[in-house]
Amino acid sequence: MTGDRRPRSPISAQDRLWLKLDGPANPMLITAVLWTSTEVDPERLKRVVADRLIGRYPVFTRRPVLDGGTWFWEDDLEFSLDRHLTVSELPPPGTREVLQDLVAARRGRLLDPEHPLWTMELVRGYGAGSAVVLCSHHAMADGIRLVQVLFGLFDPVAGDAHPARIGGVGPRGVDFSRAPSRAAAKVVKALNGFGERLEGPVARVTLGWPLLGLSTVAGFTGAVAEAVTSALPSRPATAVRWLMGQGFTARNTVEGALGLLAPAASGALWSGEPGPEKTAAWGNAVPLDLLAAVGHATGTSVNDVCVALIMAAFERYAQETTSGSGEAEMNWLIPVSRSDFDDALPRDLGNDFALILAGFPLRKRNFRERLDDVHRRVSSIRESLEPALTFGVQWLAGRAPEIVSEPLTRFFAAKAVGVLTNVPGPRRPGELAGALVEGIVGWAPCSGKQAVTVCVFSYAGFVRFGFGTDRSLVPDPGLLVTALDDAVTDAVALTNR
Repeated sequence: MTGDRRPRSPISAQDRLWLKLDGPANPMLITAVLWTSTEVDPERLKRVVADRLIGRYPVFTRRPVLDGGTWFWEDDLEFSLDRHLTVSELPPPGTREVLQDLVAARRGRLLDPEHPLWTMELVRGYGAGSAVVLCSHHAMADGIRLVQVLFGLFDPVAGDAHPARIGGVGPRGVDFSRAPSRAAAKVVKALNGFGERLEGPVARVTLGWPLLGLSTVAGFTGAVAEAVTSALPSRPATAVRWLMGQGFTARNTVEGALGLLAPAASGALWSGEPGPEKTAAWGNAVPLDLLAAVGHATGTSVNDVCVALIMAAFERYAQETTSGSGEAEMNWLIPVSRSDFDDALPRDLGNDFALILAGFPLRKRNFRERLDDVHRRVSSIRESLEPALTFGVQWLAGRAPEIVSEPLTRFFAAKAVGVLTNVPGPRRPGELAGALVEGIVGWAPCSGKQAVTVCVFSYAGFVRFGFGTDRSLVPDPGLLVTALDDAVTDAVALTNR
């Protein structure tokens, strides 16, 4: 290195996509808030962050720069931890509602592109303890990886014979995280490998990028064919059953593809132009064992129960707002991590996930009917190749010229009213800089004209539901929290039948 040239590395296509989508109406921020039972010491927190975050992941000291048409992560020679880790006082009376307003303001804030794209704010005066608000740009890493980074700052509770371990709830991504079938997993792997081989050639293609040529098509077809062939069972009887199953998979895949081509999500209640002001709200923790009991009694999963609870909350919101809603269902984009939650994180972090478009019923006669419908829809998506299709869309959008990639991405973002995430946390409680962490929630960003982001966040045997909305389109997330609490009562009643 000579002169003023700084150490840098290219930003991958998957990560570049989120830089392109950033804007005042929907900043591409992944936002998390946790709170502790006692005050967090600022100096001790600074040492933990310096050691376990700054010292491990270089992207937290790098900024994005565009040079000659190529994006790079470049070392910020003026990096200062004090610029990114700040301390503030929560205004009186220091309640959850006051903290929610602060988090909402952070969700709508654009970060300074001249410095690394993250902030951590220690908020003192939240009850008897503190709160910590972490905002990180999606270009740095996906939500699952950033949550793992956050949990990496935790220590086991003193004297706990069973220390905290990440991965408490099980399947993430609302039960889509497990491979839908062996063949589907092979195809996804083939798509990824094929994409890596084409990284250079596709980056050089201009407006003719969809016409990659016969050799490219042949290579793609061969990669997928090889993957599917390797997944075929060897014995005849097993092969027959496998083929019957793949017929089911093919049908569900076609249905998923048609859904991707369907018109944009509609409905006066959630539609419109988002503004810069956001909201954030979360309710009391729900015991994980309680949700598991509902799933056991109904032959469904914990994730099915969580989705049904969320949809019940939105139905109530639609009924009680003056605008009403004639929608029969709501479409969501659901992130699905392509790596295990417990896997060791790469030093450069980055994004490694696909998005699934899933529609769930909004209007149902009772909770059991809603839960059964959610279970059927989740099962059909898991038994399809839709994750491979949506990953392909993301792959193309990340590598296509900007004139193509942005409209393509916004086209698919318009299919959904928002983003729905499910994050598994540690089964046991942990401490941050010596203070017991009592709870945590976090949200993915919305994109395009999306109005809602919802999280299902498990921690230490409890689940919290968080709602982040656009204030101009869905102004009262507190109503959603109340409606979900009421839906929990309806769900628990199913265990007594």
